[in-house]
Amino acid sequence: MKGRTIKRTSQPSSQFEHIRERMEQARQRVIGAPGRPSFSVPFIEPAVDIYETEDQVVIVAEIAGIGDQDLELEVEGSKCILRGERKPASQGAKRDYRQVEISHGPFQRELFLPAAVNPDAVQTVYKDGMLQIALPKASPARSRTLTILVR
Repeated sequence: MKGRTIKRTSQPSSQFEHIRERMEQARQRVIGAPGRPSFSVPFIEPAVDIYETEDQVVIVAEIAGIGDQDLELEVEGSKCILRGERKPASQGAKRDYRQVEISHGPFQRELFLPAAVNPDAVQTVYKDGMLQIALPKASPARSRTLTILVR
C-alpha cells in the first residue's frame, strides 16, 4: 500500500487540548474576552407577536429605547419590514463595562403576514417600548371566471 505516513509525537489528549485552546482563542477574537463588551450581530431582530382579526393583521414589536425618528416601516402585499436603529446612551465619563447585554445598532425584522394588507391605511401606536402596527387587510381580489378550452 502506497501513501504518506504521518508520524505522531504527541498524545491524543494533548492534541484535543490544543484544538480546544485554538477554539477559545478564535471565540475571544470574535466575541471578546469574558466580562468585556462583545460584538453584536449585523442586525438585531426584535421580538414580535402577530395576530389576525376579521379585518386586520396586527404586529406588536418589542423595541424599547428606540425613538420614533429611528423607525422605518415598509409594507408590500403580505410582507412587512421593520427597520431602525437603537443608539447607545450618550456617554459622559469613561466606562469600564463588566457586562453588556443591551444590543445597540441597526435592527431589521422581515415578516410574512397571514394576509395581504393595505399599506395606505396603516396605524401605529408606540407605548412603553412596544410598537403596535395595525394593518387593514386588503380587499380580496374579485374572482374571475375563465373558460378554458381543452382540445
